[in-house]
Amino acid sequence: MKRIYRIACLTSLLAASLALDGCSKAIGDVASLTAVKTDLSMPKIEGVKTIVDRTSVGFEWKPVTDKRVEGIDVYRAFATDGKEEKYLKIATIPNRYATHFVDTTIRPATTYDYTFKTFGVLFGSAPGQIIRVKTAPPLPAVNLVKAYQPDAGVVKLLWTPHSDPRIVDYLVQRRLDGKEWKYLDTVKGRLNPEYIDMSPAKGHTYAYRVIARSADKIRALPSRALSVTIR
Repeated sequence: MKRIYRIACLTSLLAASLALDGCSKAIGDVASLTAVKTDLSMPKIEGVKTIVDRTSVGFEWKPVTDKRVEGIDVYRAFATDGKEEKYLKIATIPNRYATHFVDTTIRPATTYDYTFKTFGVLFGSAPGQIIRVKTAPPLPAVNLVKAYQPDAGVVKLLWTPHSDPRIVDYLVQRRLDGKEWKYLDTVKGRLNPEYIDMSPAKGHTYAYRVIARSADKIRALPSRALSVTIR
């Protein structure tokens, strides 16, 4: 698993209108997180607050003042509701003064459990609070209305502009004769409702679909697919 960490100042986010979710559940089996050299007197990360989006989650906790602490390890597991969970270390924050972390490697509509462990030169803490988060669902699909041939060797697509103002462009994908989907082009502008394909070959059947995309590259669900046989 690719390990990515970002120590970010979320102060402005935490002060914004998005609500902080400070609740958590003591769920899952975290025995696998116990270090070989665990010092129960090492401070644990508790009282964690979160901001959750579709593909990222931000965490904030109180400052660690114990000078034995060198940094903080971040662990994540897929939530399994009572079954044993496999926690993986996804980041190491090498600074005890850090109080924020953002995980940008998660999927929409998925439930995860997180925990944090402080560590020093020789010892680590026991796992701290278990924080359960559920990411928001994907953006809904754009409505692909029509795919037709206005002329020989030309396919025109028409769709209804996506209603979400965060959408900035559309990815057009094409599938040849039932094979895999491939990227065809990008249409810029949320209110732009059409695409013209000038490259289809005669005698083949092409399926098309459109995927709306936000400014931060988050994709909506794919539209329905429409097929055209080139005459």
